[in-house]
Amino acid sequence: MAWRNIMASIFEAAINHVESTCARDGSEPIACARALVAAADALYTPLKPVDSGLGEARRVATMLASLVANTFIYMVSKDKDIEFIKSVRSELEGIVNTEKPLEEVEAILEKASATMTPAKLDDAREAVLNEISEYIEPPQPTIPRRRRRQPRRPNPAQNIRRLVRDLGRRDPLLAKQIARLLKAKGIPA
Repeated sequence: MAWRNIMASIFEAAINHVESTCARDGSEPIACARALVAAADALYTPLKPVDSGLGEARRVATMLASLVANTFIYMVSKDKDIEFIKSVRSELEGIVNTEKPLEEVEAILEKASATMTPAKLDDAREAVLNEISEYIEPPQPTIPRRRRRQPRRPNPAQNIRRLVRDLGRRDPLLAKQIARLLKAKGIPA
């Protein structure tokens, strides 16, 4: 049970960090992109010691990173235009490939009272980039259709609900804690 509390507190600190960096007026895309990557790294950090290579810890970290990305899209799409999200994505493309965890990871872990050595997971970073890319450019159907209907932009609230439901299949107690945290922030989960 203790690791679920640690993961929930790190998730809450990551959401707060992304919200304080990205949702206010005058926020810069580079700072926002760094905050998203730092959140993905912070969410994998407590799982790295127990990552046995079977992929379960990586899947949980990737789901939580996707939740952070969709929460970012949900918060920012209300106040800012699509151009801000596009500029964040272009900054993310450069930051995702860095070798070391960012400095902001330690700040997120400190807010959550977790003293650990920061770790990075490329899958979680890619999940953040993919979620934002799919929001900007919705995936095209692989089979061409007769009617040329434009694919709709994915709804971040639906994605958040889907990710919480998927997390609930793996760990119901952690998913319940995450859903409570998101609802407290006013995000539908």
